[in-house]
Amino acid sequence: MDADYGESGWTITTEEGYQPMAISKDQYAKGISVDEFINDMQVNKEKFVENIDAFTVTDEDRAFFDANPVSIAAFGEDWCTDVIQFLPVVAKLARELSSVDVRVFKRDENLDLMQPYLKEGKYQSIPVFVVHDADWNELGHFIERPAAVTAQMATETLRFAKENPHLEGVNRTYEHMSEETRQAVRANSSNFRWSNMDAWNRIFIDDLKALITSGATADAAADD
Repeated sequence: MDADYGESGWTITTEEGYQPMAISKDQYAKGISVDEFINDMQVNKEKFVENIDAFTVTDEDRAFFDANPVSIAAFGEDWCTDVIQFLPVVAKLARELSSVDVRVFKRDENLDLMQPYLKEGKYQSIPVFVVHDADWNELGHFIERPAAVTAQMATETLRFAKENPHLEGVNRTYEHMSEETRQAVRANSSNFRWSNMDAWNRIFIDDLKALITSGATADAAADD
């Protein structure tokens, strides 16, 4: 979510840092489709659909996922900006590639299933993407947004505060800003996000590929 600039990114499941499988195939099958999620959306539906259309699956993406089929369990809610940006990316992959399957789980209705994937072991941050290979090995999971994106957002927040010292409380935490300042910060954050959406989505895809490759390598090593 926009106001949280804490550590985000991928956790890779390896033999050394083994995590027990949390989502079974049967549980995964009970998730809803992306289209069902869209039909249920109360807010941000137009932007969500627009973001699906905006993302382009490249030939390189097709070749990679054809060679590395995955199933992705996605936890989210329609009010979360990070969900509205990054869930459409995996939705587009699933629409265009038979090698990618996605099931969506509304966070507030699936807190028990999401429990192993809490940020820092305590925060119910979303989106969460849990990635399984064709043999149902959990390759890893992703929380919120790529770390590189979080770093860019933090840098932009500092830049905006430095260049707008006239805004009351601009250097305070979000909840302690004046309403006028909060609106200005929110508007700048939104503009910055969507102007960088294509580049950030590509970072997300590259990180996803790296997780799949690393997770698959770790699984192969464990089998040797």
